[in-house]
Amino acid sequence: MEEIIGLLAHFQEQLQVLNDDFQKVKNTVYDMYKENESLREENENLKRLLFEKEEAQEEGVDKEEGQHNLSRLYQEGFHVCHLNFGEQREGSCLFCAGMLDDEENPNQIKENTSG
Repeated sequence: MEEIIGLLAHFQEQLQVLNDDFQKVKNTVYDMYKENESLREENENLKRLLFEKEEAQEEGVDKEEGQHNLSRLYQEGFHVCHLNFGEQREGSCLFCAGMLDDEENPNQIKENTSG
């Protein structure tokens, strides 16, 4: 009988070890699941940011092209300012020059506007 009790005790210890190992695997799988969800969310955010950056770059190219067209129109003798846009220009226009200068150097603080 003592032999059976000894075997049952040994079997119980093995079950406890197996249960502990199972809990470790279960916790590891749960941690991997949470990490996967976090990485998936981060990946989606990065895709969104990349898409927004590409859109901004495309808009920047369009803006540069528009700025070039306004400069060309001004050089051809037309107003590009809001007040007289498209009208024939005689001499220089401070509004047009100021607007073109602001568009070319948006972060620069103007000290003097020349006409």
